[in-house]
Amino acid sequence: MMNTEINFLEKQPKKYIAPLVLGIVCILLLACAIAVFLVQKNTYENQIEVKKNKASQLETQLLEQQDEFAEEQKLQELQQEVVALKAEKIPNVILYKEMLAFLSSSEQLLSYDYTSVNQLIIDAEFVTLKEVSIYVNKLLKQDYVKGTELTSVSKMKTSYQATLTISLDSEILVKELGEND
Repeated sequence: MMNTEINFLEKQPKKYIAPLVLGIVCILLLACAIAVFLVQKNTYENQIEVKKNKASQLETQLLEQQDEFAEEQKLQELQQEVVALKAEKIPNVILYKEMLAFLSSSEQLLSYDYTSVNQLIIDAEFVTLKEVSIYVNKLLKQDYVKGTELTSVSKMKTSYQATLTISLDSEILVKELGEND
């Protein structure tokens, strides 16, 4: 004989299925959200790394440009020093004595200024305007004088005060008069 089982309990609906399905869906959504966050995290980390590399490259380029700029500044400073040395190379003392020799007396020379652009500015006192022109002619006969400009002449009580701007050829000047000692 077979035993039959009789179940006197009421058949109950499957009340755990809905929460189970909802729980599984939530777990799946949570897993998807975590996966999206991980992907975004990796993407952002890669972008940060790329930007760091780019920043590093830009920093390197900036340092190179700063080095080049510093070198250009040093070059300009050296060029200025060369100009200053060339100005010192001009035989100023001998040139001064030569300018005095063209005058009747050394008291006539009021000022003497050699500029860095190969110009000599002389203020001198002359009794007549003819003496001014004779002085200018003496200057123009010198090979190292490119040109002479009578910048100003003013009448004083008994004399004329003249300002002359003399353009010089520094190479010929050094050849003819020698260098500073």
